[in-house]
Amino acid sequence: MNKKKKLNKQIMSKLSKFYDRIKKLFRRNKKSLSLTTYNVTFDSDWTSDWCNTSPIIENSTVTFNAGRVVSTHGFKNISRITATIDLSGMAPTEIQKNNWLNASFYMVNSATQPKGTNYCDAGNNGAPYCNEIDFMETNGNRILQQTIHLNNKQRFEYSYSEALMSDNCYTQSNLSNDPSIGTHSLVDVIDVTIPFDMEVTFNSDYTNMSIILTQNGISILIYDVLNNGGADGTTIDMSSLKSSMSVGWWITPSYWEGYSPKGPYDSPWFTGDCYNDKLCNAGWKLSNVVVTAESQI
Repeated sequence: MNKKKKLNKQIMSKLSKFYDRIKKLFRRNKKSLSLTTYNVTFDSDWTSDWCNTSPIIENSTVTFNAGRVVSTHGFKNISRITATIDLSGMAPTEIQKNNWLNASFYMVNSATQPKGTNYCDAGNNGAPYCNEIDFMETNGNRILQQTIHLNNKQRFEYSYSEALMSDNCYTQSNLSNDPSIGTHSLVDVIDVTIPFDMEVTFNSDYTNMSIILTQNGISILIYDVLNNGGADGTTIDMSSLKSSMSVGWWITPSYWEGYSPKGPYDSPWFTGDCYNDKLCNAGWKLSNVVVTAESQI
């Protein structure tokens, strides 16, 4: 018995040393994800001839007249994006209601800066196709749409604000507030006439993206791939998002007209013939844009 015990101890000792070596080998070869926080700066890109003005850039702040800007750097393996949104310039005025005007906060997937002739998006509107994630597209300050576009597929959710409640361009009876079908009410949570904060979060394996809006200490979740339903039954295969993150994403916010969200296809919220408001009479502001990522381009 003593000989067997001694032999077992020797075997266990050798196995323990073997496992220690394996652990060290895995630790040595395992790539650790080191995250850095970046204050995003922007370069001017497209500007509109319609208004004789262009977006005004001050470091991480952009005051939007008609046009588009692009981040100075792209970002790889993003875990979090935060920003402050100010849609007060999209509120109705004595001149017009400011419907069908789009304040767009989004990013596109590219190895090089998508500027000028290198610009790409998922709109299939003449620019080369690339993956796109829309944190916010608006119909004035009344409807917000959040969308992931991957490989020519898309999944979106809608939110509506109190600003549409008194606007006859919208059908109140069509409104819905049901995260299981990708619809959300911002009423009594987010006042779109004053600034609010946005937080975009990606989980570690990139199977989920969530968007939270916060104002005065009150928050609302307006997009979540794993826990909410997609509006209009839309779904998305997230499996390619991880590999796209290693290519790089660039933030390309804009202010334009030509598309704005209407709400669900079968029961749209925006139903009036309200397409004539002038882009030049409104605008919006994006500030405090911060990206947490593994590296920048």
